[in-house]
Amino acid sequence: MKNTNNPDPFVPGMLTNLTDIKILICYLLNSVGEAMDKEQMIDMIFENEIAEYFDIRAAVMQLVENGNVTEDSDGYITLTDSGKTAAEQLETTLPFTAREKVVREGLKITTLSKRKKANKAEIEKTKDGIFVKCFLLDDVQEVFTFKLLVADEFQANLVKEKFLENPALVYKNFISSLLK
Repeated sequence: MKNTNNPDPFVPGMLTNLTDIKILICYLLNSVGEAMDKEQMIDMIFENEIAEYFDIRAAVMQLVENGNVTEDSDGYITLTDSGKTAAEQLETTLPFTAREKVVREGLKITTLSKRKKANKAEIEKTKDGIFVKCFLLDDVQEVFTFKLLVADEFQANLVKEKFLENPALVYKNFISSLLK
C-alpha cells in the first residue's frame, strides 16, 4: 500500500530507468506468450508499484518506435523477434521480485482476457429494470445462459465482472445447488 504521507514518490524496488522498464515489458510479453492489452498492462505495472505511470507509457512508445513490440488497432501489443531476444538476453538484469510480480499479474490479465473473449456478459437496460445476461460458451455452443434482474448499474457491472472472472465456477455452483 502506498504511503500517501510521504512526499517522495519513490518506492524501494521500483524501476526508474526507462531501459529497465522496457526490458521488463519485453520480459512480461515473452513470459505470458501472447499479446496484451496495452492499457491493462500499463495500469498493472503501475498499480503494483513497479514503475511510474508516465515512465511505463514512454517505455511502451519507445518499444513500438524501435520495433521491439507492435500495437494493433485494438490496443494490444505483441512482442517482435527483436523484443524477444532482448527479453531473453537481459531478463537477469531485472530484480527477481519485479519479474515475479509482473508475470504473475500479467498471467491473471491474459487469463481474464481469454475468459472474456470466450464468454459473454451483457448489461441490458429496459423499462422494467437493469438485467445482466451471461453466457458460458464452449467451442460449439452455449453451455449455460442466464438473465438476472439487478438493483442498479453498479450491481450490474459487479455481476458482469465476477461472472467473467470465473464463469465455470458460476456454472458449477449453479448445477451443484440444483442437484442437492
